[in-house]
Amino acid sequence: MELEELKNVFFELVAPDLPNEWDVEEAIESLEGIPEEPLATALGQVPVIWPVSNSLCFSYLTQVAGALNCIELGLLSQWVNETLDHYERSGLKAAQRFMMDVQGHFVCRLQGRSGLRYSQVKGRLLPYVRGLAKKNLDLQRADCAFTDTLTIFLPREISLFTNEDDNFLLYKLIASFQWSYIALDSFLVSRNRGRANPSAKGILWLQDYFSGFSNPVLIADIYHGLETLRVKVFLDQELPGLMRDAVPILAKITASPFGREKTGRFFATFQQLVLSQEVDQENGWLQHVKPLLMYGATARDSLALAEDIYVALSPEAGDYERIEPLSFQGRMQLGQVASARLEQRREQENLFVESLATLLLTLPPVTGDAGDDDEAGGGHESGLAAPPEEAVAIVIVGNRGRPGEEENKNPRFITIDNREIELSEELAELAAAITLDLGTIPDQYIASATGKAGQGTPGLTMSAAGDGAELSAPITYDEWDFRRSGFRLNWCIVTEKEIPITRSTFIRNTLDAYHGQIIRLRHQFEMMRTSERFVRRQRDGDDIDLDALVESLADTVAGRPPSDRLFIRLKRDERDIAALFLVDMSNSTRGWVGKAIKESLVLICEAMETLGDRYGIYGFSGMRRLRCEIFPIKTIDQIYNDEVRERIGSIAPREYTRMAPAIRHMTSILKDVDAKVRLLITLSDGKPEDYDEYKGEYAIEDTRHALIEAKMAGIHPFCITIDQHAHEYMAHMYGEVNYIFINDVRKLPARMPEIYRVLTS
Repeated sequence: MELEELKNVFFELVAPDLPNEWDVEEAIESLEGIPEEPLATALGQVPVIWPVSNSLCFSYLTQVAGALNCIELGLLSQWVNETLDHYERSGLKAAQRFMMDVQGHFVCRLQGRSGLRYSQVKGRLLPYVRGLAKKNLDLQRADCAFTDTLTIFLPREISLFTNEDDNFLLYKLIASFQWSYIALDSFLVSRNRGRANPSAKGILWLQDYFSGFSNPVLIADIYHGLETLRVKVFLDQELPGLMRDAVPILAKITASPFGREKTGRFFATFQQLVLSQEVDQENGWLQHVKPLLMYGATARDSLALAEDIYVALSPEAGDYERIEPLSFQGRMQLGQVASARLEQRREQENLFVESLATLLLTLPPVTGDAGDDDEAGGGHESGLAAPPEEAVAIVIVGNRGRPGEEENKNPRFITIDNREIELSEELAELAAAITLDLGTIPDQYIASATGKAGQGTPGLTMSAAGDGAELSAPITYDEWDFRRSGFRLNWCIVTEKEIPITRSTFIRNTLDAYHGQIIRLRHQFEMMRTSERFVRRQRDGDDIDLDALVESLADTVAGRPPSDRLFIRLKRDERDIAALFLVDMSNSTRGWVGKAIKESLVLICEAMETLGDRYGIYGFSGMRRLRCEIFPIKTIDQIYNDEVRERIGSIAPREYTRMAPAIRHMTSILKDVDAKVRLLITLSDGKPEDYDEYKGEYAIEDTRHALIEAKMAGIHPFCITIDQHAHEYMAHMYGEVNYIFINDVRKLPARMPEIYRVLTS
């Protein structure tokens, strides 16, 4: 195909988005001369990549000709999908690197000749690491192993061994060594107990300490090597099973080649000891490091020893070049540690201020002589008798234990107007962590918290303002991309938020307006509590089955043995149904639509209270994939009470309708509910759509796939919609019989209980 014709085909594939013509020419030049069938297959992937990244698509066009020389046509889409996975996980550069080495990154792995990738082991290593740390450490991939003390970074791939089990064991060993650096405070050691580490400027004590040497890189490598040796001894004691399993792979790892000078001999000795290789007993460095071969040595011991070794090595170190660390040792990245700890400190400050302010707002008013209060300058809106900044003092008893130390279990208290109030367990742990980091709770933390509390009014919850307080940590869900028949991994972030309460007469007005209908619904639903049916041909029962009796007599006359199943039994089947109602809170529900949805929820709740089915109500809205919001109105185990009624009355239109993440979140909740029948009923006024590119066929296919996932989990989805164009897409998403269109929104309150009754009968 000629260049001009190729350009025209490309523009048709990406229309209406038309890029610069010169960029296109440069990208597709390599496609000239490719046979028709491979060319058609290669160009068929353009609509898959272009909507994700234009730059990546141009890179693909320049690389695909070479890729077709290595891989079969049928595998081209798989190669593209893996490229997009790299893009979404690690960005454009990572995806381009993956494409550039088709043989090494793709073909060899398909043939079973490549190593083990991080993505293959993360699922197994993450719970392992968190179990070791007893906290939520994260894992991420990087070019080399290291840790910033909050996240462990592992290599993208390990291919040191031909055996996959050995490569996995090496991954596990790397993770264990990095965790040990954290547990043993290797990077947070300090000789200045009164100084925050890192400092307010973001400098670790170790960074400051190393900078005082004439060769900071040498002293840092010496210290890191000694700490690695100390970690090896620690792991031999703490994880003996792992270290026994690791003996064969340690034997296969060779120490780096070093020169015969003092510096080379020292690093060779340290690596031989870590690899459990034999060391000449006459080796002078062995005598130097012996203190670290005893379990219980500290980072300060390594620091003191590093100083002595540096003095011995520095005169002949010259222009020292950094050693290549052992594969499981990784690099010591003190700058990354400092940045991570500063970010954690900011998060702890915000969380402490919010938590303490919330606690202060819940305090009961101080009882005392009202006259004295007036003379002191009048009462306060909060429960504090004096201005909050003057009234609060915090007392932290004990400290949080480090590894090897017994954890202090003394309670922590705040003292307010000479009243001791015990901190919650979470706030106490947070206060202890801050004290461990900074030596004390800074005055500005307390001033900020008490200032926030002083701005509030007793009885108001923190969630009453703004968009609602977050009720849980964000959860990520995949998103289905029909164009490449694969998921965009961890693409949408779902957060449960408390719905802001607005006081109104809506509930009272609804109950008055539908008073008669509610009574009828309760009566109808009460009759649905159990279903009764006659079961014939039973050995015992409430009445005689005449048909069975006649047959039995005929058998007797005919000389055949008669049946003893001659009775009818009345059988009552108890209902075992759980239902979740998912309510569209997009901005298109303004006006009568939103009112009708809320009235419907009130009626169905009032009726279902007599039925006994378990049910919950959740609203959903949001904007873009990073802000998909779920609003719990009634959880499945919550009692229907005035608080729930207030939440229903507070349902209000918000933003857009990214439906699939909400369905996936409801599926995750409902699949853990033990019930014979599990229903997911969605109330919506329109098709799925969001502010970004989430619209049209893409949004419909993602929602359809989310509904398929729900069905695979044993959940029956159903939709009640008032969209005039619902028939154009709803049957494709839900199936022909799993949705109903209400042509008049005013009929929705009356129809919804009827629909539920039909669904569950």
